[in-house]
Amino acid sequence: MDLATRVATVRDLESLLGAVIAAARRLTKAEAGRILVLDHAVRNLHCVVGQNDAHPDVAGMPEAVPVYLANESYNLRDPNVYAVVTGKVVNLGDVQSASSFDVSRLFAFERRGGFMTRSFVAVPLWRPDRLTLGVLQILNPSLTPDGRVGALPVRYERLLASFAAHAAVAITNARLFDQNEALIRHLDSRATRLQEENTRLRRMDKPNPAGFVGNSAPMRAAVDLMQRAAQTHVAVLLLGETGTGKEVFARAIHHNSQRAEKPFIAQNCAALPETLLESELFGHRKGAFTGAVADKKGLVQEAEGGTLFLDEIGDMPIGLQAKILRMLEEGSIRRVGGGRVEPVNVRVVAATNVNLPEKIEAGLFRKDLFYRLNVFPMSLPPLRERPSDVPALADHFLVAMAASLGRPVPALTPRALDCLVGWHWPGNVRELRNVVERALVLLDDGERIDTRHLPPAIAGVGGEVRAAPPRAVDGDLRSIMQSYEARIIETKLFETGWNQSRAARLLRISRRSLIDKLQRYELKPPG
Repeated sequence: MDLATRVATVRDLESLLGAVIAAARRLTKAEAGRILVLDHAVRNLHCVVGQNDAHPDVAGMPEAVPVYLANESYNLRDPNVYAVVTGKVVNLGDVQSASSFDVSRLFAFERRGGFMTRSFVAVPLWRPDRLTLGVLQILNPSLTPDGRVGALPVRYERLLASFAAHAAVAITNARLFDQNEALIRHLDSRATRLQEENTRLRRMDKPNPAGFVGNSAPMRAAVDLMQRAAQTHVAVLLLGETGTGKEVFARAIHHNSQRAEKPFIAQNCAALPETLLESELFGHRKGAFTGAVADKKGLVQEAEGGTLFLDEIGDMPIGLQAKILRMLEEGSIRRVGGGRVEPVNVRVVAATNVNLPEKIEAGLFRKDLFYRLNVFPMSLPPLRERPSDVPALADHFLVAMAASLGRPVPALTPRALDCLVGWHWPGNVRELRNVVERALVLLDDGERIDTRHLPPAIAGVGGEVRAAPPRAVDGDLRSIMQSYEARIIETKLFETGWNQSRAARLLRISRRSLIDKLQRYELKPPG
């Protein structure tokens, strides 16, 4: 039982084989023991572990035992080779009188240390595939009735075979482990070459920064800021309502930056309690807390050289905020339960949908961390402020979801499209995605998505297209008014299917004036 436990938990081969020999010697009251293993060429037996308490100088065997004679026949006169080749136990009660075996080589070696083998047992080490790996030697057992050294009782041979089986399992596992390590090194080398090739190809075809769905003025402004942020190394703070795509922008910043070939790691700061979040971010040392059975890297170290995205950072426990601040300022971390400071190189992109200044006033967010994160703030527009993007987004989701379900892409009726455009979307893009997915599930083959496939609240809009109210933004009154004017014009153009004459009449301005404003605000039809 002790050996079975050690084979399952210990990976050091010499320690395992030593335990096998020690247990076998205790069982047989033997003076010494050895384990000999065949080399990979199956030409020689080598002693890998030996024990002899009284004469430690001769515990092992420095010379290999050849399996073959000069004429390439088996060396069956050697009892070790005989046990390996035949798979039978060799049990010699009196070695000197055993005329069928030649042990002169063993006697010559042992005389140097003053030890003499009088009785000898060699048990083959069977692999699971019924091939032999070597032998377990037991020297001078004393299980005779009078307690003297003599032949091992036959009933003990089967017990020794089980000890030999443990040794064979340990040796097999060690060899498999070595082979796996070699294979892992080979695969790592292959993976490195593939990564280099992938990097080369990615440089030839970098992600299109304008690949976001939507072409409204607020969206284009956000994409422009994303591109500028990607070229810097400073922290970025993404601000916006839930569902506006903060993680999508964070990934775009990473993939368009010089860190694109390194990892992008995301963590929701509101998803875990403080202690678990600290361990998840910074890692821990073995024994740091109950359940910490081994050292563990944190997400910060997993993102080494890349980008760490901290979502919902406004809900991060204030005690942990100080450690994030130290990481940003000093470029180092300390694992939970660890005393050593470890340097890290990560770019932090944080996101929140809460008002951080209000959190600061309430004592729930550190002012110094806010200023450290607010180096490059980006406010993402809610979907209600870019209604012209709703048709393109709905079409994008329909194509993706229909493909996943193996269905043809359905069309939207004008009434359903008007309802989608007119809805105020409190859940933003995430809500739109859910609505489209629900409609697709409710749809029968050959149908178009109509108002009956939409949630009642959205279907009740009745096609009324409502302009978004102005949002509180930074800047002077002129720039705020221009931003709002652009959204109103864009909404009216969408209502009229981008018919400039009709839109101009609804806005009660000339068509020439409308064209001038389109050029000024860079407004273009979707797609």
